[in-house]
Amino acid sequence: MENKDKKLKLDLDFLGEGASLKSEIEKKHRQKERQKQELKTPENNEPMSNTAKWTWGAIGVTVLVIVISVVSSGGSNTTTTTNTLPPPSNTKTLDEILGTQNTKTANQICKEEYGTYAYSTGNKKADGSPICDCNNGYQWNDSRTSCVAVPKIKTALEICQDRHGYNATYDGATNSCGCASGYSLGATSQQCVSLTVVRNESCAAKFPGTSWLKNDPTDGHPICDCVAGSYFNNERTACYSLSEFNKSCVNSYGTGAYSTTENGKRVCDCGYGYDWNIERNSCISTASINVMCERDVGRNSKYAGYVENGKYICTQPY
Repeated sequence: MENKDKKLKLDLDFLGEGASLKSEIEKKHRQKERQKQELKTPENNEPMSNTAKWTWGAIGVTVLVIVISVVSSGGSNTTTTTNTLPPPSNTKTLDEILGTQNTKTANQICKEEYGTYAYSTGNKKADGSPICDCNNGYQWNDSRTSCVAVPKIKTALEICQDRHGYNATYDGATNSCGCASGYSLGATSQQCVSLTVVRNESCAAKFPGTSWLKNDPTDGHPICDCVAGSYFNNERTACYSLSEFNKSCVNSYGTGAYSTTENGKRVCDCGYGYDWNIERNSCISTASINVMCERDVGRNSKYAGYVENGKYICTQPY
């Protein structure tokens, strides 16, 4: 009997443990069913598609962005106070901080100091600055402040051409300059020019304002004549333009004087509206002589145009 009671108790315990296990299995099953229900849409109790999930997710993100924007705008009216401290007194500049990066090379220092054609020899002075020199083809100027081009040494022919023009030549036997065939040295220009130019320069040198006309057939000497628009003076020693002759007359006899010819000679006379004074050493206006005639002879008296016995001859009044 005692053994039966023990067996019955074991059976009951076993049943109790089984019932407990069954209850636990049913509980887990109900949880899974609730999870399935939560994944169904409210409208048709079917699981949500991926598109729907994305749609609801986008709506949630949009709402979140709006909330953040509202919060940010609401806070924009707040005033932030920043305490600014004075910079330290030992603040260094950027160049000082990066001084090692901005160091110039020795060649750069030489070029800045003495010009493009300077360079560093690689040696240094006592103060640590580079020793500079000039590139090939260049040399120091007199004050040693810049590198300048070495002057080119000219040949003898180049020297002659510098003096007498492109048509100049050099004679090594006599160590002298000459002119190429067909050219001669001009009297005034000292250039090797054509024969015609040489003759013109020769005439102009002897008689200012003249040019070569022809050679005298008797002795072959050049005959010089005035260039177009100019005329010989009475001594035939020079040629002048008409304006130059007129200017000379005005300088000698005053306003109203001009140059003209008389018996082949150039003379000065008084122009229209002017007449000689009594002494014939100046031109005065005819109107001023008429005034004197009216004063001395009478009303409407005019100058007759000549002088007798040192007086102006006037017409009789009418």
